[in-house]
Amino acid sequence: MRLSFVLPKLYDHPIGGYKVHYQYANALAAMGHEVTLVHPTADRGRPRLTDWAFYTAAKMRARRKHGIPISWFTFEPSIRSVLIPALSSRHLPVADVTVLTAWQTAERTKDAAPQAGILAQIVYDYEFWMSDAKVRPRLAAALGRRDVRQIATSGVVARMLHEIGATPVATVNAGLREGEFGVDVPIDGRDRVIVFPCRLEVAKDVSTAIAAAKLILREEPRVKIECFGQTPRVPLPRGMTSRGRISHAELRALYNRASIFLLTSRYEGWGLPVAEAMACGAAVISTACGGVEDFLENERNGLLVPVGDPHAMAAAALGLLRDETTRVRLATTGAHDAAQMSVQRSSEQLEQVLASLLGR
Repeated sequence: MRLSFVLPKLYDHPIGGYKVHYQYANALAAMGHEVTLVHPTADRGRPRLTDWAFYTAAKMRARRKHGIPISWFTFEPSIRSVLIPALSSRHLPVADVTVLTAWQTAERTKDAAPQAGILAQIVYDYEFWMSDAKVRPRLAAALGRRDVRQIATSGVVARMLHEIGATPVATVNAGLREGEFGVDVPIDGRDRVIVFPCRLEVAKDVSTAIAAAKLILREEPRVKIECFGQTPRVPLPRGMTSRGRISHAELRALYNRASIFLLTSRYEGWGLPVAEAMACGAAVISTACGGVEDFLENERNGLLVPVGDPHAMAAAALGLLRDETTRVRLATTGAHDAAQMSVQRSSEQLEQVLASLLGR
């Protein structure tokens, strides 16, 4: 098949949703399909002068990077890259199936595009749907297109699509790239280190994580708490460290250093960091935020607590800090379950769905 993956904008730093689509692109290219990545450099209809400058710089970077202007991910050599100043239907390349990603890609490609083949949309946008009432009408119009086949990524995403009035053709959970994450440090006997991602979007609710950290340190001042990702906007309590943006290798090492991983999101379409932390042997405590509930089962391979409740999150963490047997049991089961969630398996499922759209 000739497949195009259309991203909403070019970013040259790690983003979970982009990583999932890049992994699909690699896997499908390795299966023998012709794969093209499409990146617009502006997230608006008409590029401004600064957008054109960014476009020119990205073009030069692409020439240095042998075609794809992304430095943090390694692509299959056969993958083709198309860089465009702004996304529109006329910029879509020739394909049998064009895979739209974030909802904005569907919003900007409403005009007829016969060269693009069948249009499919991999949908993750549950957190936007739930957290931003102002954008909801636009999101509903984009994801409710009758000329696009929607592919849900979790149970809550499928329910969101039904609420919009769209019927997904399938649900395909994302997976982890084989060997990228795993247990390097024995789960039993890890230091008392707690880790959580710092993402400043409203749906990620980092304020609850910081509030829970303060409660934990009040009871257990010798515990080390570390966050990674964006920089918190508030002063951190003594005993807590922000590591900022880190590489994949550093992230794996951080997960392996952690005895406990916290996720405090209000809404998640799937929950990639949870799967990564599980794979590395951290005991996961997550809010019941949607997508993670497809694979995180309370008291079997992790713990689920109510959304927006730092006291419940802190109590759960303190309980595991004081009950090593339970922590090890949850972490061991979680690592086993995460090992089954592979990119290869997800990509094979996606390949079957895309082929079925072509009647193959």
